[in-house]
Amino acid sequence: MLLADLIELLEAFSLNDSQVRTALSRLVADGWLEGRRLGRRSLYRITRMGRHRFEEATRRIYFGPPRRWQGDWHVAVLPLGIERDELRKDLGWLGFGMLAPGVMLHPAPDTASLASVIRDLPPAERPLVITGKSPLGDSSRLRALVRRCWDFVQLSAAYRQFLATFTPLRRALGNGLNPTPLEALLSRIILIHDYRRIVLRDPMLPARLLPPDWIGREAFGAARDVYRALYGVAERWIDTRIHDERGPLPPPGPGFRRFP
Repeated sequence: MLLADLIELLEAFSLNDSQVRTALSRLVADGWLEGRRLGRRSLYRITRMGRHRFEEATRRIYFGPPRRWQGDWHVAVLPLGIERDELRKDLGWLGFGMLAPGVMLHPAPDTASLASVIRDLPPAERPLVITGKSPLGDSSRLRALVRRCWDFVQLSAAYRQFLATFTPLRRALGNGLNPTPLEALLSRIILIHDYRRIVLRDPMLPARLLPPDWIGREAFGAARDVYRALYGVAERWIDTRIHDERGPLPPPGPGFRRFP
């Protein structure tokens, strides 16, 4: 993406040229983006590491909770004698909860993302992951385990705030609101920004382990409905205003419209 196009877009969020450049410099320093010059223009693209992590986040944000669960659990035993904070954070980002010091678990993690996290580590720093069925067949005991390992009180509060923010927009779009392409794009960016901040903290547990009235289901439905109503109009702004070194951006891949 050309820097000038990004600056034009972010001006709509009241961000100035200096703020955009500072943010991009930090993303480059953290390994998410790489930049290069094209004559007098600057171009930024996502790095291999950034794309890798972006694809993992995409599965969490857009695909929703697991559809089926056979009662299996994945238990990750963290290695001794190393700094484990970063590994705990990575596994927590995949939805793993802390059962005991050095032991984390999840009933249905994204196995592709879990394998990716493990492969990225040196062999000596990789967790031992044990998979098997739990003898805890009673629902009340399973839910007690869930309460012990994950904080659903704060998560529920965050989802309630999300619904309070976006339900009016969902209703207005359903009643025929017709935003301009830029308005649709800005709304879509804010929607996904706010939703991902919550859903990436959501362990995405199977329905059997959640309360019957779990608010996360309603939040996912609201995010899906607003996104579907906005994305076509929003893409028209991107198609005409955002460029790379060859010109307008190519069309998105087949996974782009996979919000269930």
